[in-house]
Amino acid sequence: MGRKIDLTASLQYSVWLDLEGGVEKTIKIIRETAAEGAKIIGFPEVFIPGYPWTPWANNFIVTQAVLKEYQANSMALHSKEMDRIRDAVREAGVNVVLGFSERDGGSLYIAQVTITADGNIANHRRKIKPTHYEKTVFGDGSAQSLYNVVQTPYGRLGSLNCWEHIQPWLKTVFYSQHPQIFVGGWWPAFEPHAGGSPYIVSGQASSRMSQLVSMEGGLFGIVCCQVVSEADAEKMKLLGYPWFTFPGGGFSVIYGPDGSTLTEPVNPGKEVIVYANISLDMINEVKLVADIMGN
Repeated sequence: MGRKIDLTASLQYSVWLDLEGGVEKTIKIIRETAAEGAKIIGFPEVFIPGYPWTPWANNFIVTQAVLKEYQANSMALHSKEMDRIRDAVREAGVNVVLGFSERDGGSLYIAQVTITADGNIANHRRKIKPTHYEKTVFGDGSAQSLYNVVQTPYGRLGSLNCWEHIQPWLKTVFYSQHPQIFVGGWWPAFEPHAGGSPYIVSGQASSRMSQLVSMEGGLFGIVCCQVVSEADAEKMKLLGYPWFTFPGGGFSVIYGPDGSTLTEPVNPGKEVIVYANISLDMINEVKLVADIMGN
Protein backbone atom coordinates (compact mmCIF):
# COMPACT_ATOMS: atom_id res chain seq x y z
CA MET A 1 0.00 0.00 0.00
CA GLY A 2 1.16 3.54 -0.79
CA ARG A 3 1.41 6.17 1.89
CA LYS A 4 -1.69 7.94 3.11
CA ILE A 5 -2.31 11.63 2.33
CA ASP A 6 -4.68 14.02 4.09
CA LEU A 7 -6.74 16.25 1.77
CA THR A 8 -8.96 19.14 2.87
CA ALA A 9 -11.73 21.13 1.23
CA SER A 10 -12.88 24.41 2.73
CA LEU A 11 -16.52 25.39 3.18
CA GLN A 12 -16.16 28.90 4.52
CA TYR A 13 -17.62 32.38 4.57
CA SER A 14 -15.51 34.66 2.42
CA VAL A 15 -14.58 37.99 3.94
CA TRP A 16 -16.68 39.75 1.36
CA LEU A 17 -15.28 42.85 -0.32
CA ASP A 18 -12.33 42.94 2.09
CA LEU A 19 -8.94 42.04 0.62
CA GLU A 20 -7.02 42.32 3.88
CA GLY A 21 -9.63 40.34 5.78
CA GLY A 22 -9.66 37.67 3.07
CA VAL A 23 -5.89 37.27 3.24
CA GLU A 24 -6.03 36.97 7.03
CA LYS A 25 -8.72 34.31 6.86
CA THR A 26 -6.87 32.36 4.15
CA ILE A 27 -3.73 32.28 6.28
CA LYS A 28 -5.75 31.21 9.34
CA ILE A 29 -7.30 28.29 7.42
CA ILE A 30 -3.90 27.21 6.07
CA ARG A 31 -2.37 27.17 9.55
CA GLU A 32 -5.29 25.39 11.19
CA THR A 33 -5.63 22.67 8.56
CA ALA A 34 -1.86 22.12 8.40
CA ALA A 35 -1.88 21.61 12.17
CA GLU A 36 -4.44 18.84 11.61
CA GLY A 37 -2.05 17.08 9.23
CA ALA A 38 -3.38 18.22 5.85
CA LYS A 39 -0.94 18.11 2.94
CA ILE A 40 -3.19 19.45 0.16
CA ILE A 41 -5.67 22.26 0.90
CA GLY A 42 -8.32 23.51 -1.50
CA PHE A 43 -10.15 26.85 -1.54
CA PRO A 44 -13.31 27.94 -3.42
CA GLU A 45 -13.64 29.95 -6.60
CA VAL A 46 -12.69 33.62 -5.98
CA PHE A 47 -12.52 33.02 -2.23
CA ILE A 48 -10.87 36.44 -2.11
CA PRO A 49 -12.97 38.67 -2.02
CA GLY A 50 -16.00 36.36 -2.50
CA TYR A 51 -18.11 35.23 -5.44
CA PRO A 52 -20.05 38.13 -7.05
CA TRP A 53 -23.55 36.79 -7.59
CA THR A 54 -24.59 40.46 -7.69
CA PRO A 55 -24.85 40.88 -11.51
CA TRP A 56 -27.19 37.89 -11.69
CA ALA A 57 -29.59 39.43 -9.20
CA ASN A 58 -29.59 43.18 -9.90
CA ASN A 59 -29.70 45.86 -12.55
CA PHE A 60 -26.56 47.58 -13.84
CA ILE A 61 -26.76 50.58 -11.51
CA VAL A 62 -26.95 48.49 -8.33
CA THR A 63 -24.32 46.08 -9.62
CA GLN A 64 -21.87 48.80 -10.60
CA ALA A 65 -21.73 50.20 -7.07
CA VAL A 66 -20.83 46.78 -5.66
CA LEU A 67 -18.35 46.02 -8.43
CA LYS A 68 -16.35 49.18 -7.77
CA GLU A 69 -15.72 47.88 -4.28
CA TYR A 70 -15.15 44.37 -5.62
CA GLN A 71 -12.45 45.58 -8.00
CA ALA A 72 -10.73 47.57 -5.25
CA ASN A 73 -10.56 44.44 -3.06
CA SER A 74 -9.37 42.00 -5.72
CA MET A 75 -5.79 40.75 -5.45
CA ALA A 76 -2.86 41.14 -7.83
CA LEU A 77 -0.75 38.08 -8.54
CA HIS A 78 2.44 39.92 -7.66
CA SER A 79 1.52 41.72 -4.46
CA LYS A 80 2.33 41.92 -0.79
CA GLU A 81 -0.97 40.15 -0.07
CA MET A 82 -0.03 37.17 -2.22
CA ASP A 83 3.45 37.15 -0.70
CA ARG A 84 1.92 36.84 2.77
CA ILE A 85 -0.11 33.84 1.66
CA ARG A 86 2.93 32.23 0.04
CA ASP A 87 4.92 32.71 3.24
CA ALA A 88 2.13 31.04 5.24
CA VAL A 89 2.10 28.08 2.86
CA ARG A 90 5.88 27.70 3.13
CA GLU A 91 5.83 27.93 6.92
CA ALA A 92 3.06 25.33 7.11
CA GLY A 93 4.76 22.99 4.61
CA VAL A 94 1.55 22.30 2.68
CA ASN A 95 0.32 22.55 -0.91
CA VAL A 96 -2.54 24.95 -1.60
CA VAL A 97 -4.87 25.70 -4.50
CA LEU A 98 -6.34 29.15 -3.90
CA GLY A 99 -9.13 30.77 -5.89
CA PHE A 100 -9.14 34.56 -6.05
CA SER A 101 -10.35 37.48 -8.12
CA GLU A 102 -7.16 38.60 -9.82
CA ARG A 103 -6.71 42.27 -10.56
CA ASP A 104 -4.41 43.04 -13.47
CA GLY A 105 -4.52 46.77 -14.17
CA GLY A 106 -8.18 47.61 -14.69
CA SER A 107 -9.16 44.02 -15.55
CA LEU A 108 -10.37 41.19 -13.33
CA TYR A 109 -9.97 37.43 -13.83
CA ILE A 110 -11.28 34.33 -12.07
CA ALA A 111 -7.88 32.97 -11.08
CA GLN A 112 -6.33 30.03 -9.27
CA VAL A 113 -2.80 29.56 -8.01
CA THR A 114 -1.19 26.32 -6.93
CA ILE A 115 1.35 27.13 -4.23
CA THR A 116 3.71 24.31 -3.32
CA ALA A 117 5.22 23.65 0.10
CA ASP A 118 8.29 25.76 -0.68
CA GLY A 119 6.05 28.82 -1.09
CA ASN A 120 6.49 29.01 -4.86
CA ILE A 121 3.61 29.57 -7.26
CA ALA A 122 3.91 26.42 -9.35
CA ASN A 123 0.85 27.23 -11.46
CA HIS A 124 -1.18 30.36 -12.13
CA ARG A 125 -4.25 30.12 -14.31
CA ARG A 126 -7.37 32.07 -15.24
CA LYS A 127 -10.78 30.57 -15.91
CA ILE A 128 -10.82 30.06 -19.67
CA LYS A 129 -14.37 31.29 -20.29
CA PRO A 130 -16.37 33.04 -17.57
CA THR A 131 -19.98 31.88 -17.23
CA HIS A 132 -23.03 33.94 -18.24
CA TYR A 133 -23.07 37.22 -16.24
CA GLU A 134 -19.49 36.60 -15.11
CA LYS A 135 -18.53 37.86 -18.57
CA THR A 136 -19.61 41.37 -17.53
CA VAL A 137 -17.06 41.32 -14.69
CA PHE A 138 -14.17 39.02 -15.65
CA GLY A 139 -11.93 38.57 -18.67
CA ASP A 140 -11.11 35.30 -20.46
CA GLY A 141 -8.13 33.14 -19.61
CA SER A 142 -5.47 32.47 -22.24
CA ALA A 143 -4.37 29.13 -23.69
CA GLN A 144 -1.61 29.01 -21.09
CA SER A 145 -4.32 28.36 -18.48
CA LEU A 146 -5.09 24.99 -20.08
CA TYR A 147 -1.91 23.69 -18.45
CA ASN A 148 -3.03 23.31 -14.88
CA VAL A 149 -1.37 20.24 -13.36
CA VAL A 150 1.82 20.29 -11.27
CA GLN A 151 3.90 17.62 -9.59
CA THR A 152 3.97 17.66 -5.79
CA PRO A 153 5.46 15.15 -3.34
CA TYR A 154 1.90 13.91 -2.80
CA GLY A 155 0.88 13.41 -6.41
CA ARG A 156 0.04 15.37 -9.53
CA LEU A 157 -2.23 18.23 -8.46
CA GLY A 158 -4.61 20.03 -10.82
CA SER A 159 -7.30 22.69 -10.64
CA LEU A 160 -10.56 23.66 -12.34
CA ASN A 161 -13.05 26.46 -11.76
CA CYS A 162 -16.83 26.02 -11.74
CA TRP A 163 -18.30 25.25 -15.17
CA GLU A 164 -14.92 24.36 -16.59
CA HIS A 165 -16.02 20.96 -15.25
CA ILE A 166 -18.43 20.67 -18.21
CA GLN A 167 -16.12 21.86 -21.01
CA PRO A 168 -15.22 18.63 -22.89
CA TRP A 169 -12.26 20.00 -24.84
CA LEU A 170 -10.77 21.62 -21.74
CA LYS A 171 -11.19 18.43 -19.72
CA THR A 172 -9.48 16.39 -22.42
CA VAL A 173 -6.39 18.60 -22.14
CA PHE A 174 -6.65 18.37 -18.36
CA TYR A 175 -6.83 14.57 -18.31
CA SER A 176 -3.93 14.32 -20.76
CA GLN A 177 -1.70 15.86 -18.07
CA HIS A 178 -2.46 12.83 -15.84
CA PRO A 179 -3.65 14.57 -12.66
CA GLN A 180 -4.12 12.40 -9.58
CA ILE A 181 -5.82 14.97 -7.35
CA PHE A 182 -7.68 18.11 -8.34
CA VAL A 183 -9.29 21.05 -6.61
CA GLY A 184 -12.64 22.07 -8.03
CA GLY A 185 -13.26 25.68 -7.05
CA TRP A 186 -16.96 26.54 -6.94
CA TRP A 187 -19.35 29.41 -6.38
CA PRO A 188 -21.91 29.27 -3.56
CA ALA A 189 -24.86 27.36 -5.01
CA PHE A 190 -28.26 26.63 -3.54
CA GLU A 191 -31.17 24.19 -3.55
CA PRO A 192 -32.27 22.60 -6.84
CA HIS A 193 -34.99 24.62 -8.62
CA ALA A 194 -35.13 27.23 -5.83
CA GLY A 195 -37.27 30.14 -7.02
CA GLY A 196 -37.62 28.53 -10.44
CA SER A 197 -33.86 28.37 -11.02
CA PRO A 198 -32.52 25.84 -13.54
CA TYR A 199 -31.15 22.69 -11.92
CA ILE A 200 -27.69 23.27 -13.41
CA VAL A 201 -27.00 26.23 -11.07
CA SER A 202 -27.74 24.23 -7.90
CA GLY A 203 -25.20 22.97 -5.40
CA GLN A 204 -26.24 19.41 -6.12
CA ALA A 205 -25.58 19.80 -9.85
CA SER A 206 -22.26 21.53 -9.20
CA SER A 207 -21.09 18.73 -6.93
CA ARG A 208 -22.08 16.11 -9.50
CA MET A 209 -20.03 17.88 -12.16
CA SER A 210 -16.94 17.48 -9.96
CA GLN A 211 -17.89 13.89 -9.23
CA LEU A 212 -17.99 13.21 -12.97
CA VAL A 213 -14.50 14.69 -13.41
CA SER A 214 -13.24 12.35 -10.69
CA MET A 215 -14.80 9.36 -12.46
CA GLU A 216 -13.79 10.36 -15.98
CA GLY A 217 -10.21 11.15 -15.10
CA GLY A 218 -9.75 8.59 -12.34
CA LEU A 219 -8.60 11.14 -9.78
CA PHE A 220 -9.45 12.42 -6.33
CA GLY A 221 -11.64 15.52 -6.31
CA ILE A 222 -11.52 18.23 -3.63
CA VAL A 223 -14.73 20.22 -4.08
CA CYS A 224 -14.62 23.65 -2.41
CA CYS A 225 -17.29 26.34 -2.16
CA GLN A 226 -18.39 29.32 -0.10
CA VAL A 227 -21.16 29.85 2.43
CA VAL A 228 -23.15 33.10 2.30
CA SER A 229 -24.58 34.59 5.49
CA GLU A 230 -27.55 36.94 5.55
CA ALA A 231 -25.22 39.84 6.39
CA ASP A 232 -22.97 38.97 3.45
CA ALA A 233 -25.99 38.71 1.18
CA GLU A 234 -27.09 42.18 2.24
CA LYS A 235 -23.62 43.56 1.48
CA MET A 236 -23.66 41.94 -1.98
CA LYS A 237 -27.28 43.05 -2.69
CA LEU A 238 -28.65 39.51 -2.88
CA LEU A 239 -31.47 39.57 -0.32
CA GLY A 240 -34.87 38.81 -1.79
CA TYR A 241 -33.54 37.11 -4.92
CA PRO A 242 -35.61 33.91 -5.24
CA TRP A 243 -32.74 31.57 -6.15
CA PHE A 244 -30.99 32.05 -2.81
CA THR A 245 -31.52 30.98 0.80
CA PHE A 246 -29.33 32.44 3.54
CA PRO A 247 -27.28 31.25 5.25
CA GLY A 248 -26.49 28.76 2.54
CA GLY A 249 -24.58 27.93 -0.60
CA GLY A 250 -22.30 25.21 0.75
CA PHE A 251 -21.74 21.72 -0.67
CA SER A 252 -18.04 20.92 -0.15
CA VAL A 253 -17.07 17.26 -0.50
CA ILE A 254 -14.13 15.04 -1.45
CA TYR A 255 -14.57 12.33 -4.10
CA GLY A 256 -12.55 9.23 -4.84
CA PRO A 257 -11.30 8.33 -8.34
CA ASP A 258 -14.27 5.98 -8.76
CA GLY A 259 -16.69 8.78 -7.90
CA SER A 260 -17.34 7.55 -4.37
CA THR A 261 -18.00 10.11 -1.64
CA LEU A 262 -15.22 10.14 0.96
CA THR A 263 -16.66 12.74 3.36
CA GLU A 264 -19.85 13.22 5.34
CA PRO A 265 -22.61 15.53 4.04
CA VAL A 266 -22.26 19.17 5.11
CA ASN A 267 -24.75 21.70 6.39
CA PRO A 268 -24.97 24.19 3.49
CA GLY A 269 -25.19 27.13 5.89
CA LYS A 270 -22.29 26.37 8.23
CA GLU A 271 -18.54 26.76 7.96
CA VAL A 272 -16.54 23.55 8.07
CA ILE A 273 -13.32 22.00 6.80
CA VAL A 274 -13.83 18.52 5.36
CA TYR A 275 -10.97 16.02 5.52
CA ALA A 276 -10.22 12.75 3.74
CA ASN A 277 -7.28 10.41 4.23
CA ILE A 278 -6.48 8.83 0.87
CA SER A 279 -4.03 6.54 -0.88
CA LEU A 280 -3.10 7.10 -4.52
CA ASP A 281 -3.13 3.31 -4.95
CA MET A 282 -6.90 3.60 -5.38
CA ILE A 283 -6.29 5.32 -8.73
CA ASN A 284 -4.49 2.27 -10.11
CA GLU A 285 -7.37 0.03 -9.06
CA VAL A 286 -9.88 2.29 -10.80
CA LYS A 287 -7.82 2.56 -13.98
CA LEU A 288 -7.81 -1.21 -14.34
CA VAL A 289 -11.52 -0.74 -15.04
CA ALA A 290 -11.65 2.62 -16.84
CA ASP A 291 -8.75 4.74 -18.10
CA ILE A 292 -9.84 7.24 -20.74
CA MET A 293 -6.27 8.38 -21.39
CA GLY A 294 -4.85 4.87 -21.34
CA ASN A 295 -5.03 1.92 -23.71
